[in-house]
Amino acid sequence: MVITAVLVQFKGIKPVLKKFPYIRTHEQIKTIMAQAADVQGIIIYSFVSQQLRSWIRREKRKADVLIIDLLGPLLERIGKLWNMIPEFSPGLAKRIGEESIRLAESIDFTLRHDDGQAVESLDQADIVILGVSRTSKTPTSLYLSCNNNLKVANVPIIQGINPPEEIYEVNVQKVGLAISPERLAFIRERRMKYAGESDYQDLSHIKKELEFCRRTFHKIKNLNIIDVTYSSIEEVANKILELRQEKDRRY
Repeated sequence: MVITAVLVQFKGIKPVLKKFPYIRTHEQIKTIMAQAADVQGIIIYSFVSQQLRSWIRREKRKADVLIIDLLGPLLERIGKLWNMIPEFSPGLAKRIGEESIRLAESIDFTLRHDDGQAVESLDQADIVILGVSRTSKTPTSLYLSCNNNLKVANVPIIQGINPPEEIYEVNVQKVGLAISPERLAFIRERRMKYAGESDYQDLSHIKKELEFCRRTFHKIKNLNIIDVTYSSIEEVANKILELRQEKDRRY
């Protein structure tokens, strides 16, 4: 990208760029030098390896080709500025890129498994969150996914309807979110302020709904229950992570 940004400033040049990734040996570099010399080309390299950069600096005095070090001056200048020695470890940027891809995959999984969707692939989740409506299942799922690179599915518990069979079968971390009836009624009332009268926010209905949810939770093996009555999304997510770490220590 840097090279292209420079070359487009020269209208009379129509460059032919040839990339040589995964260069590790002196022999590979010598072959590229010879190819560049044959076409009167320029070599611009981005070696992080101090050993390869030192070697190419010596060799370019004998080479019949212009050779430019792209990263070396930056590494040296920033090292002096902060009085630090770089890692000189090739592939770190690639690993960061791979981590970004994994994060995107986790977020995509979480979005596709929101609110009981795609239950047939719950076994691919890292965490499954269950609870009645308005217990912050979705924001908690996304918080865990975005900040901890976890694939999270969430499944609603609806009064009178059994959750999907997959919930009982999958061998992943399962968390049930509990809440007090009064707090849930308050949250729902605020969310449904302009929606008119509804059992959705009626306290007696909510108590029955939560009782059904409690009985459902007790039927699910290895389900951890977290009370979210007065907890923020961050606090709930941290509790889920603590439970996850405890399980990892046990095994």
